Amino acid sequence: MSSFWKDKSVLVTGGGGFIGSHLVERLLQVGAKVAVVDDLKRGNCENLKGVKDDIEMIVADLLDPANCKTACRGREIVMHLAAKIRGVGYNVQHHAEMFYSNALMNLNIMEAARHECERFLCVSTVGIYAGDCCVPTPESDGFKAEPEMSGYGYGWAKRLAEIQARCYQLEYGMKVAITRPYNVYGPRDHFNPETAAVVPSKILQVMQAKDKVVIWGDGLQTRSFTYVDDEVTGMMLAVEKYFCTQPLNIASEEEITIKDLVQLIIQLMGKKLDLEFDLSKPTGAVRRCADISKAKALLGYSPRTSLREGIARTIAWYRETHPNTQSVNAYSGV
Repeated sequence: MSSFWKDKSVLVTGGGGFIGSHLVERLLQVGAKVAVVDDLKRGNCENLKGVKDDIEMIVADLLDPANCKTACRGREIVMHLAAKIRGVGYNVQHHAEMFYSNALMNLNIMEAARHECERFLCVSTVGIYAGDCCVPTPESDGFKAEPEMSGYGYGWAKRLAEIQARCYQLEYGMKVAITRPYNVYGPRDHFNPETAAVVPSKILQVMQAKDKVVIWGDGLQTRSFTYVDDEVTGMMLAVEKYFCTQPLNIASEEEITIKDLVQLIIQLMGKKLDLEFDLSKPTGAVRRCADISKAKALLGYSPRTSLREGIARTIAWYRETHPNTQSVNAYSGV
C-alpha cells in the first residue's frame, strides 16, 4: 500500500466482524486513524482484542439514521462492511428480512457519509448476479436478470446500494468505490452451525463427522473462495484508486466444486469420511467464479493465497481457538 492511508480518519462499519476486523488491523498497519461502529450482534470485541487500545469503538445499530450520522462525523473515509449475512438455509426462508435490514442500513450510512466524508466504500456481493450468468462472471452481468433465488432479498438489497452509490455520485459528486466479494473465508470466520457460510460450515461438518459428510445437492455446484487477506487488499486498493461507482469483482479465480472442497478439507484434517448427497436441499447457483480482469488492470489486484493454503490456515486457527469443540450438527448450506 502507498502512503495514501497515513493519518486518514477511517470509519469501518461492521469492524468487529470477520472481514471488518482484518481490515481494521491492516488500516492501522498503514498508519490510518481507525474508528469502528458495530452493533456486536454478529461481530465481537474478541476479534479486535489485539488493537482495542488503538481504535475508537462505537457500539450502535446502523438501522437508526441518528447513529449513522454520529459515527460518520469527522471521518474522511467510510468503509461500509456492516451487513446482515446468513447462509443459504436462512436466506431462502427470510427474503424480506434480509432485504429490509440490509437496504435500510445501506441507505442510512451512505446518506450520513455524504455530508461528512471524502470517500466511501460500498461492499456489494456476488449475490447480485443471476443464477445463469456467464462464468467467469464480469461486472457487466451485475444487473442482468434477477439475483439467484437462494439469496434473492439480500441480492436486491445490495443492488439497491450500488444504485444509491451511482445516484449520489451523479448528484452530489460523492466518491464511492464498489466491490463485489466472492465467498470470503479465513480466520475469525463465523462458525455458528445455523448461519455459517460454505467454508466454515464444511470445516465444522468434517471436524465433527464420524463416518460421513452430507452435502446439499449433487456436490457439482462450483464456487470460488477468497482468502480474507486478499479481500482486504482489494477493498483498500479500490478506495485508493477507483472511486467512481463502477463495481469491481474482488475475488479468486480458483474455481472448485463443493464436492472437491469437502474432500480437500477432509484431506487437510487427516480424516477418512464418506460423502452423502441430499438432493432435496437448495444448492444456490450452479456455478460461481469471478472475472477479475478489471481489478487486475485498474488496481493491480491479484490474490496471493491458494485455496489449499487458506483453508489450512483457517482450520489451524479454528483448532487453536476452539480446542474443546463439542459435536454439533453443522449447517451445510452452499
